[in-house]
Amino acid sequence: MIQKPFVIGLTGNIASGKSAIRNYLANFGAYTIDADLTAQDSYLPGTPGWQAILDHFGEDMCLADGQINRSKLGRIVFSDPTEMKKLEEIVHPYVTQAVFQQIQTCTRPILIIEAIKLLESDIRSLCDQIWTAAADKQVRFERLVQNRGHSESHAWTKINSQPPQEEKIACSDTVIWTDGTFASTFKQTSRAVCDLGLPMVREVDRASLRMHTMLENEFPNACELISTDTQQEWTCDRIYKILAANLVPVLSTYEEVIQVNRLGTRQNMALLSHQAPINSERADKKAAIPILEDWLRGAYTLLAISKMILPAKEAWQGKFLPGEDVPEGIPQGTYFLFLKENGLMPGEVWVKSLN
Repeated sequence: MIQKPFVIGLTGNIASGKSAIRNYLANFGAYTIDADLTAQDSYLPGTPGWQAILDHFGEDMCLADGQINRSKLGRIVFSDPTEMKKLEEIVHPYVTQAVFQQIQTCTRPILIIEAIKLLESDIRSLCDQIWTAAADKQVRFERLVQNRGHSESHAWTKINSQPPQEEKIACSDTVIWTDGTFASTFKQTSRAVCDLGLPMVREVDRASLRMHTMLENEFPNACELISTDTQQEWTCDRIYKILAANLVPVLSTYEEVIQVNRLGTRQNMALLSHQAPINSERADKKAAIPILEDWLRGAYTLLAISKMILPAKEAWQGKFLPGEDVPEGIPQGTYFLFLKENGLMPGEVWVKSLN
């Protein structure tokens, strides 16, 4: 019988730093759900949600490849509360059902649900604690303009269309302020997990090797490895920033870190795009990749690896498939979008199901 995970509902207004906190928790070993991406998956071409959106918002909401034009849809719903409510009525039942199913099957001790409308949804009742990511309104405005390319007027429209973040703060068990540095956000997140008595490290041992969550005291060693491998200067501050966007487990002997892995993720898919060093004298790919697979299992069902990292012979020995062969159970549209977001085509990766 699967023991129920401790479920944390993570909310916060737009550009408040929710995703950074979620990614830090993912590095600690938590199973993470982005409700916004789950909602997007609920209206992939051919799904009931897709048809319902076209029925209400019009056939011209459909792009040439069948995808919903999310930019156009976003402009409509953020400027009209009635249309926003209608969109939520369409997608929320699918999101709630998907989240409930994942909680039921989760084998990790911590499960995180990131949702901007968490408090207004049925998902709230599934959570053991509510956390809020918070940041000054001006900071959130600057993030939308500088990081997401919004015009100033569009950024303020999005910010002002939402209730004040103080309403979320008042309903929360924990508040993490992200106005400061990535290091500050990381330390607040670590402290909150520690205070709950929950695990902060995921590790897998095999023979003399160990894949595990990178600890803060290992940051300097990781910086040295990456700097040597890339011929660029890396600092601990840069590690905090990378951890806010990627999975960065390390491979070590029991004495020292010998390799740093960097993986992009989208829900239950992971892509290994960087290793430092790519080839370690202390552990070859035949030893290191299976440990990484075990480290990912329980939260990720697909591992893709760039062909720049994994040669063909070792890929076949490891039972990987060409990237064009999408494993069963992975929506093709979502998989192709994930690769595209990382600047890759299916022919440039190997893939393997982790089920």
